[in-house]
Amino acid sequence: MTPAISPEEERIRAELQNIFLDLLTSAQKLSYELATLDLKDDYSRDELRDLFNAAKEVVSNVKRMHRFLERYGRRR
Repeated sequence: MTPAISPEEERIRAELQNIFLDLLTSAQKLSYELATLDLKDDYSRDELRDLFNAAKEVVSNVKRMHRFLERYGRRR
């Protein structure tokens, strides 16, 4: 029989799930932007905007995950 999960543990689990899904989604967006960027020597700002925005979103979500792990990763 599995032990009951407290409301706090359920909230923590839901937060982790949301962070993970956001991170996965942003990584997929970044992968798409990289995969569809034509290889050439020079790019305009407009051509790189979506790539940089997708990269910033991934970094932001990694930071959210890092903060989560700092808060809850060492609990026991």
